[in-house]
Amino acid sequence: MIEFAFFRSGFFATHVAISNPQTPVAKLALAERQPNARVLYVGDSTMMTSVLPTVVSATCACGPGFNGGFSAANPWLTRAMTERLLGVMHPRVVVISVSPWTVDAHARFADSDLDLARQLMSPAELAGLGVSVDIQDRVDAALGDLWSAYGQRLLLKEWFSALAPGQRYDESLLGYWVAPGSANSYSRVVAATSRLFADVGDATPTAAGAVAMTSLVEELRARGIKVVFMLPPLHPAAYELAGPYLQAADVAIRDLATRSAVPVVDCRSVVDATDFRDATHILPEAVDRYSRCVGEQLGPLASD
Repeated sequence: MIEFAFFRSGFFATHVAISNPQTPVAKLALAERQPNARVLYVGDSTMMTSVLPTVVSATCACGPGFNGGFSAANPWLTRAMTERLLGVMHPRVVVISVSPWTVDAHARFADSDLDLARQLMSPAELAGLGVSVDIQDRVDAALGDLWSAYGQRLLLKEWFSALAPGQRYDESLLGYWVAPGSANSYSRVVAATSRLFADVGDATPTAAGAVAMTSLVEELRARGIKVVFMLPPLHPAAYELAGPYLQAADVAIRDLATRSAVPVVDCRSVVDATDFRDATHILPEAVDRYSRCVGEQLGPLASD
C-alpha cells in the first residue's frame, strides 16, 4: 500500500525536497512541478548556471520556463533528458545549449557518462548507443521497476540531504543553480581550460555529437515544438588557448544550425572575464544581464 501511495503514484517525485539540482533525477523531479512551462532550456552546466527562467520570461514575454540543464551533460545525455522532460511538460519552445564540444570529431559517448546515463536511459537504450550493458544494469533496472523505492533511491538521498538546515533548493529558481563560491584565479582558469581542450579533434557539423543534436531537433519538430540553439559563454582565456578550434567550432555550429534551419541565440558578448567563476560558468552577479539578453533575442524567435 505504501509502495503504491507514496512511490508508484508519483507523489514522492512531485513533493520530495531537492538539495542539489545538478543531477538528472533531481531535475526530473523539479520538472514534475512545472507542467505549464512553455520554454524549456536544456544542455550542460553552462545552461544550468547562466539562464534564469524568470528573467528570460519577463524579458521575452514568451511564457514560463524551466531550466533542465545539468552537470556534465553531453549531446546524448541532453537528448535523453529532453525526451524524459517532454513526458512531464509540453513546451512550445526548446532552447538547446550547443557547446564547442558538440562538433568535436573525437567526441563519443564514453564509459564515464554511464552513471548519469543510467538515470535517464533503459538498458536497451544504452545498448543502442553501443554501450556494453552488464547484468548489474539489467538487474538494477528490473528491481527499480518492481520496487519503486529502489528505483527512486537517488531521490531518497536528495530528500535526506535537503532536511539539513539551509540545504533545500529554492524551487522558484526553476532549475537554475550555481554552486556557492568566488571566482577562480586566472592561473586556475587557464589550467582548467587547457584540460578541457586538450583532446579535441577537428570541428565538424557531422561529428557524432552533432548528429545526436540533429536527431533531437527532428524529434522536437515532429512534435510541433520550435527549436532554438544557444551558444554558451566561455571565459576569454578559452579563446586565447584554443582560438583556432573555437573559431572552427563556431563555424561548424552555425553550419549545423543552418542545415537544420534552427535560429541561434548568442549572448556571449554581454559577459567578460570578470563575470566568470571558472572557464565555463558565469557568476550569479552576471546572470540577470545574460538572461535578459537571452530573453531579448528569444522573444522574436519564440513568437514566429
